[in-house]
Amino acid sequence: MRFLLGVLVGYSMRGKKKLPITVLATLAFTVYIILPAIALLALRLEVQHERQSRPAQNRVPALKGLSYENAETILHTSNLNIRLLATRRNLPLQPGLIIDQNPQPGEEVVYGYPVGVTITKTDSHDHGQQCPDCVLLMKLGQSCPLVFPLVNNLL
Repeated sequence: MRFLLGVLVGYSMRGKKKLPITVLATLAFTVYIILPAIALLALRLEVQHERQSRPAQNRVPALKGLSYENAETILHTSNLNIRLLATRRNLPLQPGLIIDQNPQPGEEVVYGYPVGVTITKTDSHDHGQQCPDCVLLMKLGQSCPLVFPLVNNLL
C-alpha cells in the first residue's frame, strides 16, 4: 500500500502523463478504501440482522438446595423445563434436594430449554408398602429384584 502510494505521489509530482496517474490513484483508492468499507458495512448489517433474528433468551435461576417440586415450579414460571439427569444416593443431605444443575445459574438459554438437575436419594429400599414396584411384584407372586443381590451376598 505504501509502495503504491509512493509511486502515485512520485508520478504526480513529476507532472508527466496525468491520465495514467489519475487512473492508478482512482483504482488504488477504490480497491484499498471503498471496497473494504463496503464489505465491513455489509458485515455489520448481517451481524445486526442475525442478532435480531435470534429467539428470546432467559436466565437460568439457581436451583441448588431446592426440592424437585419447588425447582419445577420456579422453572415453569421462568418458561423453562426441568429434566432429571441423575440421582445420587447416600449423601448426608435431605432426600429430594437438588445438588447440581446444568446449565449453571445465570446462563442465558432460549425459552423452553430443559434444565438438567441431579437430586439426592436415600439408599434405603423399603420392600413393601413404600415401594410401588415391590407392591406390584408381590401381587404377581414375585419378589423385588433388589432383594436377590442381598441374599446372594449372604450365601
